[in-house]
Amino acid sequence: MADSSAVTRLLSWCSERDFWIDPRIQVISGPCGVAVISQDTTIPAESILARIPRESVLSVKSSPISELIPPHPYGRGAQLSLALALSVELMRGAASPWFPYLKSLPREIPGIPLFWTSGAHCGDPTEWLNGTEAWKMLFESEENHASLFSEIDEYFHQVVQQVYSQVFESSSPAMVPSLHHFYYAYSLVSSRAFLVDSYHGLSMVPIADAFNHAQENHVHLESDFDVCPECGSLPRCLHDDTGDSVSRATAVPDDADDFYEMVSNLPIPPNTEVYNTYGGTLSNAELLVQYGFILDVNENDRLIWTFAELAQFSENYLPPSWTWDSVGGLSQFRALLDALISGPWESISASELVHRDRMHAFCLNGDATVSHGLWLYFALLLCLRNTTSPANRDPNAVIVLLEDMIQRQLTLELLHTNSASGLDISVPQLPDDPSPYSDMLELACLLASLCRARSASTGKPGVEMTELGDILDRLPNDMNSTRMAISLAMTERSLLDSCMSSWEGLAECLELA
Repeated sequence: MADSSAVTRLLSWCSERDFWIDPRIQVISGPCGVAVISQDTTIPAESILARIPRESVLSVKSSPISELIPPHPYGRGAQLSLALALSVELMRGAASPWFPYLKSLPREIPGIPLFWTSGAHCGDPTEWLNGTEAWKMLFESEENHASLFSEIDEYFHQVVQQVYSQVFESSSPAMVPSLHHFYYAYSLVSSRAFLVDSYHGLSMVPIADAFNHAQENHVHLESDFDVCPECGSLPRCLHDDTGDSVSRATAVPDDADDFYEMVSNLPIPPNTEVYNTYGGTLSNAELLVQYGFILDVNENDRLIWTFAELAQFSENYLPPSWTWDSVGGLSQFRALLDALISGPWESISASELVHRDRMHAFCLNGDATVSHGLWLYFALLLCLRNTTSPANRDPNAVIVLLEDMIQRQLTLELLHTNSASGLDISVPQLPDDPSPYSDMLELACLLASLCRARSASTGKPGVEMTELGDILDRLPNDMNSTRMAISLAMTERSLLDSCMSSWEGLAECLELA
């Protein structure tokens, strides 16, 4: 928490730098440094609550050592580069142009799982994250098979230390930032930085980062993103003649590109905290890893599988005699699957067990339904396995088989719903010989097994789902990291178990037929 004097110095610094803050809001000290509350009046939607000079943001471009920092426009590289710039300014202290702003930031590393430490009596909180989406983000990078922690350490030893040696060459060793200092800077970037425009890119934005997060947010940051990436100009400039593909106006208001604005997107009640959002589609796992908190209910929660994970699962759960050659080979199977996933599949929208997802190919959403890509993976596998020459199978013929499976599944879903509800509903009946539905039985069993296997590997090993609630109830309130980790594991296991139960119910319809 920032003390009141730090807030006073921050606001004085903002005034000197031509920030404008609406008098209907107040910046105060809060649990995460500073916070913003409304005053004694309702603030209408579409009100500008703050204007932040572009030149006041701390970015790699605005850093005094920008020429020493390897540029990265986005992703993890952008976070690491900005953390390097920020760490140098933090070490410079009062000599930094951003000193009053830096003093308003949290003094300790924010509680993101990357920097959780073991407690004397409660162990390592991250062990409760085992197998969760948060665990995968932290320790199972698909790109280079390296953990996030090792990426940061590698960047520190290969890039940061060289920069430090130049910037602090005349300083005593005690004045050279340490690895822990860089961790602190990285945690601030991870939990507070904004992507503001194509010139500054990822940046620390004073006042904008004082608005804490909520899904039902009151405000958002507005900026003209398509500025010149070379000089930051919004109007056309000399750099446009060198191949800049962005079309920008030749005449704009004089100060249009001088400020970023915090704008209300709905009415703000009086005497309440004013919230921004760090991303309207972020799951609890993403919020935890990047910002160090979770929501009690998050409709964006989802569990994701990679193609490699599904391929490994298939090898473990299909008969020992089965090989990828029996469906035309792994690479050909994936190419056909990728082409099929992009199709319309309108009929699948009638299913209560499958949803269409264009963002995540293989996932389970917060309603415990599988994505159409995940359904297609197993349905295609079974279709090809049951053909005589899968390598030569006409894709259009495969689509016909898959559409037939969808229709048969919809029939099964109606039967299962009717049986579970006890209502007298007229639905199509299974034939006397249900053998044509044998592939549907195997599909349901495979999806149930997929969920069961992942549920069993989620959370602390050896702890049953029924125990998690009791453990959570007994935890002291100050063990926040452990509480969040257990809550996340409980949520993911609950979704998996619910999905598993649904597919098992579908299988029972066939087994009883």
